[in-house]
Amino acid sequence: MFITTEREIDEEFRKYQLKMEPEKIHSLLYYATIFVGDSQTMTSESALLGTPAVKCNTFAGRLSVPNDIEDRYQLCFSYLPNQTELMFSKLTELLKTVDLKEVFQQRRQKMLADKIDVTAFFSWFIENYPESAKIMRSNPDYQYRFK
Repeated sequence: MFITTEREIDEEFRKYQLKMEPEKIHSLLYYATIFVGDSQTMTSESALLGTPAVKCNTFAGRLSVPNDIEDRYQLCFSYLPNQTELMFSKLTELLKTVDLKEVFQQRRQKMLADKIDVTAFFSWFIENYPESAKIMRSNPDYQYRFK
C-alpha cells in the first residue's frame, strides 16, 4: 500500500507515503493492483487504464463520466463516506477475484471498443475544417466512423 498526496499527512502514515515525479503517476496507476482514493480524476484515470478503482467521497454517483465507467463497464466503484463497510466489502471481493487485472483489462477493452478514437476524430476535424464542422452539424453520427 502506498499513499500519494499533495497535502501534509499525519506522521503515522508517512511511512506509506510514496513521493514520485508527477509524470510517473499513470505508470503507478496502471501497475497497481487496485486504486483506492477520494479523487474523481485519479479514479477515472485508473479505471481507464484497466486498474480496478474504488472511490470514497461526497460526489459518489453524481458525475456522468465516473457513473458511465462504473455503471456500464464496472471499472470503478463509488461510495459515500458513510458507506465504508460496503467499500471494504467490495475491496475484499476484488482482492479475491481470480485474474483481477485480466478481468479489468477485458472490461477496459469493451469500453474502448464502444468509444470513438478522439485523437483520430479531432485530427480529421481540424485538418478538414470548416467542411468537417458542416458534416458534424448535418450528421452527428459521423463521429462513429472513428471507432
